[in-house]
Amino acid sequence: MGFYSGTSTGPNDLIDKLRIALLAESWTVDDFSAVGAGYRLHVHKTLGGEVCYFNFRSAIAETGTTLITEDNAAGDNGTVTGLIMNGSTGYDGGELWHKQPGYPQNIDRTNKSFGVVMTPMSISAIPAYYFYFVGDSVHIVVEITAGKFQFMSFGMLAKQGTYTGGQYFTGSMSSYQPSLDYTYSWYAPLYFSALGTSNVQGAVYIDADSVADWRVAQGASLPEIMFPCVSGQQANPTYSQRGLCSYFWSFAPNAYNAMAAMCPIYVLGKRSDDNYSLLGWPEGVRFLNCTNYDPAEEISYGDETWMVFHADSQEDDPLNMYCGFAFLKDE
Repeated sequence: MGFYSGTSTGPNDLIDKLRIALLAESWTVDDFSAVGAGYRLHVHKTLGGEVCYFNFRSAIAETGTTLITEDNAAGDNGTVTGLIMNGSTGYDGGELWHKQPGYPQNIDRTNKSFGVVMTPMSISAIPAYYFYFVGDSVHIVVEITAGKFQFMSFGMLAKQGTYTGGQYFTGSMSSYQPSLDYTYSWYAPLYFSALGTSNVQGAVYIDADSVADWRVAQGASLPEIMFPCVSGQQANPTYSQRGLCSYFWSFAPNAYNAMAAMCPIYVLGKRSDDNYSLLGWPEGVRFLNCTNYDPAEEISYGDETWMVFHADSQEDDPLNMYCGFAFLKDE
């Protein structure tokens, strides 16, 4: 496993630092070149026996077709100063950065790509970044402004059972509406329990078999993937998602040693009978109630060291209610 941290002078510097860290962790860089006001970065690596491709773009106050969702007007798509990414099943240097072979498509707009976003970042002084390489997962935490954090994760799930695929990516916001100041991914599970899945714009993608395209946590009351709910439970956009979150929430901190109980982020796929089965989980990240922790605080469980971050900001008090995540730094 690897851990990298530091400060950055802006999105273009940040994507370069990510490139350097990926190279150090034996990823292959297929392309790193200037485009628009930013850079495009394409990488791949064999994870879990399968070759996984991911595509990144830094942006400086850019909107619309320059970025990703081709048929969204600037007012709908929002302005991005930060980092965007998606996954694919291949690399083709002749294609747009976000429309690589097997790219995830916007489910409401045929042949339009989709991704995840961190924005708005400073163009001169990003306070801190943290890169975690744990097993087949990579986690990116960025302090976009003082005390306010956003996230991205990508890689291969630790799979439950045997199936084709398992490649995933997620981030703090959807590329569909990056101007909205709240998250859509598993980085805000309490948003899911309170708002229901109809508000999710698809900021979690899983490439797994039995479907023609990437599975997405969006759309109808029975989306293709759900988390973190009880495996096998009949899908319900409120109660099945509340179950596990609320259980861990109510026992944190625990009475035995005052430490937080940390929950793996289980990813479940919808079966044909509308029940859900466990697909797996991303390695090196846990959900927790971070009421008693400061951002970037380190906690130890045996030989493991984890770093805690609030899902948005320690000062914010929306639906997240001290929702937090811990990332494995060392073991």
